[in-house]
Amino acid sequence: MEWTPEAIKAEVDYRQAAMRADAAHDRVARRSSAPKRSWWRRLTHRADPAAPVPRKGHRDAT
Repeated sequence: MEWTPEAIKAEVDYRQAAMRADAAHDRVARRSSAPKRSWWRRLTHRADPAAPVPRKGHRDAT
């Protein structure tokens, strides 16, 4: 297939438009969803009994 300058420009424009549409969709989805908790909060606030026990302070006696 022979690529002409017009065909290349049309392909680039098509892909940029698709990427902009995807980005707009992702922005709307991100704003409308609940904020994701941080990895640290998910790790330390698990319902799993094997989760580390929260400590009261720095180097506290247990």
